Amino acid sequence: MAKGLIQANQPTDGRDDITPEKISEGIQIPDEFKQAYERVVAAGMQMMFSKESNKAAIDVLMQGGGPIARRLGEGIAGLLGTIVKASNNTVPPQVIIPAGVELLAQAADFLRKTKLAEINNQVIGDAMDVMITAVLGAAGLDAGKIAGFIEQKAGGAQPQMGA
Repeated sequence: MAKGLIQANQPTDGRDDITPEKISEGIQIPDEFKQAYERVVAAGMQMMFSKESNKAAIDVLMQGGGPIARRLGEGIAGLLGTIVKASNNTVPPQVIIPAGVELLAQAADFLRKTKLAEINNQVIGDAMDVMITAVLGAAGLDAGKIAGFIEQKAGGAQPQMGA
């Protein structure tokens, strides 16, 4: 499913082209949701990178079992759940996944720059798939059915972010 978010024709020559800046540029939020989107991203950044919570956030990612992509995707999904719960469920559903994509890109960039984990485009794409599937599952939706529906409606073409 993340292949729709991360274009399938990206270079595979070992370069890490997925950056928070490129992700942010590709996310288009309608004006009526921009403020809510920015609040969710700001809250997530605060929770991940504030002096008080940074160590706990890193511990969650680094001490779990399984591949880093799964831990990163599940960690961001959990973070989004915490933000939604703290808002008393007032976060518009339309901003949850785009905010999660941006937060995941920021977290992956941090892990890459600090060399805490080996992060590449494949890891980021897999983590996005995990995060989106978890968020949709928490909402009672089946990611596979949604992807099939979108593919059927698009005539087999997958949607691409920013396209």
